Amino acid sequence: MESVHGVSLFLHYEGVSKALPRARRSNVFKDPRFILGISLIVLSILATTWLVQRASAGEDVYQLKVPIAEGQPITADSLVIVSARTGSDAYLEVGALPEGALASRTLGAGELLPREAVTTEALQDRRQVVINVATRIPSSVAIGSQVEVWATDAPQVLQKDKSEPELIASSAVILKISEPDTTLVNRAQSVEISVTEADLARVLAATGSASTLVVVPAG
Repeated sequence: MESVHGVSLFLHYEGVSKALPRARRSNVFKDPRFILGISLIVLSILATTWLVQRASAGEDVYQLKVPIAEGQPITADSLVIVSARTGSDAYLEVGALPEGALASRTLGAGELLPREAVTTEALQDRRQVVINVATRIPSSVAIGSQVEVWATDAPQVLQKDKSEPELIASSAVILKISEPDTTLVNRAQSVEISVTEADLARVLAATGSASTLVVVPAG
């Protein structure tokens, strides 16, 4: 009888000992320290992911789709929004383009829009004028290029009557270049330029005369 009772006690304690590890394991997930540790790990992963994404994404700024000459309007149609890591506040952020924005200097296509190159004040000492020039404009001349405008005698002027070429504008800026008019014998090409007030009178006088105008890249 005692032996049977001893066997029962043994089996009882054996069962309790096997059940203890399962009870302890189930209680681990309810331990506040365990929950706090898991929470800190998750927060650390999320914070690291956010910082990496922020560092790689950059900031939204404007980029020029087309060249814009000095004094010309800067419009939404001429800009595209890109994400760039500029590392400074030198470039105009998206949404900060003022109404009536003008380029205070010539800007090239593909260039990020600098803050200092944007103004709303018209350049008071410059005027715009359209001239017809000889068709062979140098390939290096484009919108925004600074050029010299020279006046030479027309081809029909006799050699003995020809005069020296005259520089009539030393710091003109190209605003627009039209295709040459192939219907004319001399294939005149229309060019819109910006000139200083000091040069305007000479340019207008040359366009109203028989002179031939030539555009040369500024040296």
